[in-house]
Amino acid sequence: MPLGFSQIFKTEPVKQENAQLLRDFAEATFRIAWQHDNEPEAFEAYCQKAFSIEKIRAELAEPGAEFYFAWQDDQLAAYLKLNLDRAPQDWHEGRAFQLERIYVSNTLQSRGLGASLLHFTENRARETGAEWVWLSVWQKSPRSVAFYQRNGYDIFGVETFWVGDDPQPDWLMRKKLV
Repeated sequence: MPLGFSQIFKTEPVKQENAQLLRDFAEATFRIAWQHDNEPEAFEAYCQKAFSIEKIRAELAEPGAEFYFAWQDDQLAAYLKLNLDRAPQDWHEGRAFQLERIYVSNTLQSRGLGASLLHFTENRARETGAEWVWLSVWQKSPRSVAFYQRNGYDIFGVETFWVGDDPQPDWLMRKKLV
């Protein structure tokens, strides 16, 4: 973890009573990141479904799912969704741990928080006995792909993420935990 992270940011598990805050932050950061690259009607339909409070509450209750907030003072800076012991389709490499979502507030990007949250994720994966961390990232996001590559992740496959009826190819990326 970068020097000073613990003094600047505080990480805590998200609880059911924080579902509305998670929903609001998740939708806002998703919109800022991807709305400009998507067809408006399909994007709106996706957001209505993906960010309903019922869907967020159900995700918080999923066995093996963990959500975390990262705070800078009193400002919500980021959130993570992790999936314990979840592997991609046709995986034969050993125990895997999924980083399903990592979103940092656009006003706090490029300050080391994303790398610190990756480190946090990898430590959490080790605690569960996982050998690998994996994730998917949109192929049209070279900045995100480069971020993961700088942090030791490599591309090992492709999957499709659907925004309405728009298929969006994602790279599957992984990192072997040492």
